[in-house]
Amino acid sequence: MALPWRKRPSTILWVLSVGQLITWGLVYYTFPLFVVPMEKELGWSRNELFGALSAGLLVAGLCSIPVGAWIDRGHARLLMTGGSLLAAAMMVVWSYTNSLWAFYALWIGLGACQAVTLYEPAFAVITRVYGPRFRGAIMVMTFVGGLASTFGIPFTQLLIDRIGWRPTLMVLAAIILCVAVFIHWMVVPGPKEEAVPIVPPVMPKSGARKSPLASAIRVPAFWGLVVAFAGYGLAFSAMSFHLIPLLAERRVETGVVMAIIALIGPMQVVGRVLLMAGQRHITTIQLGALIYFAFPISMAMLAAGIDDVYGLILFAIVYGVANGLVTILRGMAVPEFIGPEGYGVVTGALTMPTNVMRAVGPLTAALAWSAFGGYTLVLWGLAGIMLVAAMGFAAAAILSKRQAS
Repeated sequence: MALPWRKRPSTILWVLSVGQLITWGLVYYTFPLFVVPMEKELGWSRNELFGALSAGLLVAGLCSIPVGAWIDRGHARLLMTGGSLLAAAMMVVWSYTNSLWAFYALWIGLGACQAVTLYEPAFAVITRVYGPRFRGAIMVMTFVGGLASTFGIPFTQLLIDRIGWRPTLMVLAAIILCVAVFIHWMVVPGPKEEAVPIVPPVMPKSGARKSPLASAIRVPAFWGLVVAFAGYGLAFSAMSFHLIPLLAERRVETGVVMAIIALIGPMQVVGRVLLMAGQRHITTIQLGALIYFAFPISMAMLAAGIDDVYGLILFAIVYGVANGLVTILRGMAVPEFIGPEGYGVVTGALTMPTNVMRAVGPLTAALAWSAFGGYTLVLWGLAGIMLVAAMGFAAAAILSKRQAS
């Protein structure tokens, strides 16, 4: 008997992917657009505003493990719906806020919302639905999600220009409310739906059965992935928030800066399209090698002092493609390197240090910039961090092969 439309794997994949597009586009990427109007109206400093963002990212990281465990138990619908409802409420509160302490509190709430609505919980849902076919499904989801900044930033900026930042937040809250009801509540599987196993189930050995997370942390490849993804998290967040002032410091024209920033997003999508086209011909290890080769190269290019248009375009292509592919790599590496059991909680355990590093990345880069008097040594430092991350991924790949043999 055919499944009802909303329980079909393809329906869940595409509808949940649209939810990722909207949530990433309106909750995550739009924060910088509100900074300047809030500075002007409220008189808060940029450091104070970004401090709230860092607090939210830190909370998102700390919530990752319990969120993953709950999703493994089949509670994704409740978590993702509740997270979207809370996100909508927090954006309404944001639209009325005049207190810095209230702003920090609501961003702590938004951080918790991100932990239950963005890629990692969505990957866990898709893995439960698609089982051994999870690779292709994750590629589709990240392809759609890769358009989030292309959709969210211009749309939100248009609203801010037309109606102001406070009413804009009300509009965004209404859209997120629709995501909660019509995407997460209606389509995400509930606790009664059985998960599709990635591999055929094996009868447990006699004796006490370890939890999936307890088993995972005993796998050496797990710690290699911790290094790989945490290093990426720090370098990515530092680049995200410091690329514009870096280029401004080098006296790159404003139009060129905006063009380079705008190019990075589409390059993420290009990378994912190329991977979708050639997915049968590239392994997870080869994909990781490509990514962790490209990241330090792109940062070394900036560290070497490039400031001409063509050099910056080349940087945007290399960095953008690598950044688009790393999201897919995070979704694939867990079952292949560590094992399929407890995908949600194990992914959450890997996400926690990654998000903690994302939270400290912008502040660390700012302190280093102050100490060194410029961005050159900061960039060499980020390239070095990505080389360490590359060694972590290489160790995970080698150790996983040894474990399999």
